[in-house]
Amino acid sequence: MKEILTAGIRSLDHGNVSLTLRGSAVFCSLDSNEDNDWLLRCHTRTLNAGESLVDFEDSSKDVFVVQSGEIRAVLRFSIGKEAILGTFKRGDTLGELSAIDQMARSASLMAVSDAVVTVIPYAVFHDILRQRPQVSLSLLQLLSKRIRAMNERLSELSFLDTKHRLYNTLLRLSRLRQDGSQERIISPPLVHAELAEHIGASRETVSREMSRLAREQLVERTSRAIVLKNPLELSRRISRALEG
Repeated sequence: MKEILTAGIRSLDHGNVSLTLRGSAVFCSLDSNEDNDWLLRCHTRTLNAGESLVDFEDSSKDVFVVQSGEIRAVLRFSIGKEAILGTFKRGDTLGELSAIDQMARSASLMAVSDAVVTVIPYAVFHDILRQRPQVSLSLLQLLSKRIRAMNERLSELSFLDTKHRLYNTLLRLSRLRQDGSQERIISPPLVHAELAEHIGASRETVSREMSRLAREQLVERTSRAIVLKNPLELSRRISRALEG
């Protein structure tokens, strides 16, 4: 019996990554024993950078929890044209829409970096929801948060021109530096093509505007980060554009 239990515990580890469901906000109400029990009914996928997790209109209904690395949700319109819908890191849950409405995938999911993902089968996901009402509530809160974010993006597309959408995206993707200054950073830095996908513009347009911001000393790019030198000024410009 001891050997069986030990084998079960080992199955919850994947290399140097400690697997958990309750590291996700959706499943945080699970206790450690529940976490281990549900994990034993799931399986793990290891992805290389650039590898697809699911494709647009795929018929699978599994739910995913990111354990390491980064996964991106992408909507492709045509060859070379795509929009980034979201980026997911450790603790994030994704793929839940198809598990709820049983419709085909609404976006492609691909690994931006090497990643480890826990795959929660459709039946297991619904067992958790039936047995743990708090998980259902947490799922509703996640969906509400994403609807609010989608409304913000829709407003951005409706009321801001390209350069102001870029300013807004730089602010949204950045975080405060840890040195006590008011500067914000995006690290690792996104290339201009990725920023273009975020705002629905061409890489050339983004490159021109980023060069202008650099000349105005509002933005600085290093090998490790995009530094927003004066995020308050970017916010002011967005406010003026909305007022105008």
